[in-house]
Amino acid sequence: MKAMIVTVIIIGISVVVFSMLKSGKFVTNLVKTVFQGIASLLAVNTVGLLTGVTIALNWYTITAASIFGIPACISFLLIDTILK
Repeated sequence: MKAMIVTVIIIGISVVVFSMLKSGKFVTNLVKTVFQGIASLLAVNTVGLLTGVTIALNWYTITAASIFGIPACISFLLIDTILK
Protein backbone atom coordinates (compact mmCIF):
# COMPACT_ATOMS: atom_id res chain seq x y z
CA MET A 1 0.00 0.00 0.00
CA LYS A 2 2.83 2.36 0.86
CA ALA A 3 4.55 1.71 -2.45
CA MET A 4 1.31 2.46 -4.29
CA ILE A 5 0.94 5.83 -2.56
CA VAL A 6 4.55 6.75 -3.35
CA THR A 7 4.03 5.70 -6.98
CA VAL A 8 0.91 7.87 -7.31
CA ILE A 9 2.75 10.85 -5.81
CA ILE A 10 5.72 10.40 -8.15
CA ILE A 11 3.41 10.14 -11.17
CA GLY A 12 1.57 13.28 -10.09
CA ILE A 13 4.78 15.24 -9.67
CA SER A 14 6.02 13.98 -13.04
CA VAL A 15 2.84 15.14 -14.78
CA VAL A 16 3.08 18.61 -13.23
CA VAL A 17 6.78 19.01 -14.09
CA PHE A 18 6.27 17.65 -17.63
CA SER A 19 3.45 20.10 -18.31
CA MET A 20 5.59 22.98 -17.02
CA LEU A 21 8.50 21.94 -19.25
CA LYS A 22 6.25 21.52 -22.27
CA SER A 23 4.84 25.05 -21.89
CA GLY A 24 8.33 26.50 -22.37
CA LYS A 25 8.05 28.69 -19.26
CA PHE A 26 9.17 26.28 -16.57
CA VAL A 27 10.58 28.76 -14.06
CA THR A 28 7.69 31.20 -14.43
CA ASN A 29 5.11 28.43 -13.99
CA LEU A 30 6.99 26.96 -11.05
CA VAL A 31 7.15 30.29 -9.24
CA LYS A 32 3.44 30.91 -9.89
CA THR A 33 2.47 27.47 -8.62
CA VAL A 34 4.57 27.80 -5.46
CA PHE A 35 3.22 31.28 -4.74
CA GLN A 36 -0.40 30.25 -5.34
CA GLY A 37 -0.09 27.14 -3.20
CA ILE A 38 1.49 28.90 -0.23
CA ALA A 39 -0.93 31.83 -0.55
CA SER A 40 -3.91 29.45 -0.58
CA LEU A 41 -2.65 27.69 2.56
CA LEU A 42 -2.21 31.00 4.34
CA ALA A 43 -5.63 32.23 3.16
CA VAL A 44 -7.35 29.07 4.40
CA ASN A 45 -5.67 29.35 7.79
CA THR A 46 -6.49 33.05 8.04
CA VAL A 47 -10.16 32.47 7.24
CA GLY A 48 -10.00 29.41 9.47
CA LEU A 49 -9.74 31.70 12.47
CA LEU A 50 -13.37 32.65 11.76
CA THR A 51 -14.71 29.33 10.47
CA GLY A 52 -12.72 26.84 12.54
CA VAL A 53 -11.45 24.96 9.46
CA THR A 54 -7.67 25.07 9.26
CA ILE A 55 -4.90 23.09 7.62
CA ALA A 56 -1.89 22.11 9.70
CA LEU A 57 1.29 23.73 8.42
CA ASN A 58 4.00 21.08 8.27
CA TRP A 59 6.47 20.09 5.62
CA TYR A 60 4.02 17.65 3.99
CA THR A 61 1.33 20.26 3.40
CA ILE A 62 3.73 23.01 2.40
CA THR A 63 5.55 20.74 -0.06
CA ALA A 64 2.32 19.45 -1.60
CA ALA A 65 0.90 22.97 -1.89
CA SER A 66 4.15 24.17 -3.46
CA ILE A 67 4.17 21.41 -6.07
CA PHE A 68 0.46 21.04 -6.84
CA GLY A 69 -0.77 24.53 -5.94
CA ILE A 70 -4.39 25.31 -5.19
CA PRO A 71 -5.74 21.79 -5.98
CA ALA A 72 -3.61 20.42 -3.13
CA CYS A 73 -5.09 22.95 -0.73
CA ILE A 74 -8.61 22.03 -1.85
CA SER A 75 -7.77 18.35 -1.40
CA PHE A 76 -6.54 19.01 2.14
CA LEU A 77 -9.81 20.78 2.93
CA LEU A 78 -11.88 17.91 1.52
CA ILE A 79 -9.87 15.31 3.43
CA ASP A 80 -10.18 17.36 6.63
CA THR A 81 -13.95 17.64 6.14
CA ILE A 82 -14.46 13.96 5.32
CA LEU A 83 -12.30 12.60 8.14
CA LYS A 84 -13.84 14.73 10.89
